[in-house]
Amino acid sequence: MLESVLEGELTDHLGHEPGERAEGGRDNYRNGHRSKTVITESGPVEIAVPRDRAGSFEPQLVKKRQRRLGGVDEMVLSRRRKG
Repeated sequence: MLESVLEGELTDHLGHEPGERAEGGRDNYRNGHRSKTVITESGPVEIAVPRDRAGSFEPQLVKKRQRRLGGVDEMVLSRRRKG
């Protein structure tokens, strides 16, 4: 669930869906994922954080250099309700 929210954040950041061409000749595209382990109430969880070529993507759900993630269950449920 965390990974799908992160993918949605990257889609919003880039302005186009995976596999689509960027409009206006923009050069920033998806550039794979990096593995990250975060500590949750349930224990350590390994997630794949998407990245972009320009390195300008700043995830909001799991910020860069963040290792502890509190309130994951509440966070996921609230984002699900919002759509």
